[in-house]
Amino acid sequence: MKLFITGGTGYIGQAVARKAIGRGHHVTALVRQDTSAAASALARLGVKLHPGDLREPQSFAAAAGAADGVVHTASTNDASAAATDEVSVVAMLSHLRPGSVFVYTSGIWVYGNTNGKLATEASALSPTPLVAWRPVVEQRVQALAANRSIAAVILRPAMVHGYGGGVFGMLAGMAQQIGGVKIIGDSRNSWPAVHVDDLAIAYLLALEQAAKGNGQVTGQIFNVTAEEAVAVTEIGEAIRASVGADRIELWPLDDARQSLGAFADALALDQTVSGQLARRILAWEPQGPGLIADLSMQTYFQQSSGA
Repeated sequence: MKLFITGGTGYIGQAVARKAIGRGHHVTALVRQDTSAAASALARLGVKLHPGDLREPQSFAAAAGAADGVVHTASTNDASAAATDEVSVVAMLSHLRPGSVFVYTSGIWVYGNTNGKLATEASALSPTPLVAWRPVVEQRVQALAANRSIAAVILRPAMVHGYGGGVFGMLAGMAQQIGGVKIIGDSRNSWPAVHVDDLAIAYLLALEQAAKGNGQVTGQIFNVTAEEAVAVTEIGEAIRASVGADRIELWPLDDARQSLGAFADALALDQTVSGQLARRILAWEPQGPGLIADLSMQTYFQQSSGA
């Protein structure tokens, strides 16, 4: 298939591009700078680079529309994220031809606190403020895709780990700077998790099966969760040991908000989320290391600090 990936040099986008090339797809990736180290690494794999800006849909919508399938992983990750995401999604779906595939990235934070209960795709949504806009965009994707006979699939990834990246790389960097791991809230919460390589495979399984007309996939939402709940205290200890920090300290939520804004509320979530639907319908079988084992690898945060 001819694939177009937004966020090609991002944490998730790079993984999807690598796995897609490995599965024989022809990949074009949206990149802000085609001369960056990450872009050059993609080019060496055989990925075609398409320079563009997520804030300027006219710079890439036509290229996306020429593909058999689009995997949308990009985000501005700033105050413009909601508006930019919706505009870019509408632009790409408006250019895609009927019968093509569109895979949209949401996330498990749309469930909010699950209060010790196992959340599934059928659970009510109570998004944390940082992603309060996502359910509306999910619905826009489903409606516009259905109207244009495009096979849309929405993925809600868990907390993504692997290769020293993502939130965990950020937490490690903070720990290295202050000599301690800061845990927001009362430390009794848990986070669902998935390795970035396993997540990438889930994207491709969803895309490939939707392209084949699998009615159990088209128009559906899937949680991509390898581990339903990992205790944040265990996560903090694994990070502490890996970076050689000397302590773990609690960070009151109100104080954390002063530094992190709404991101603090997201990190304070207590979630248990099922990934069984993806396993059953997509035949997705995670192969990567679990979160604690991954964080405990000596090279994990060395890669993070060298990125």
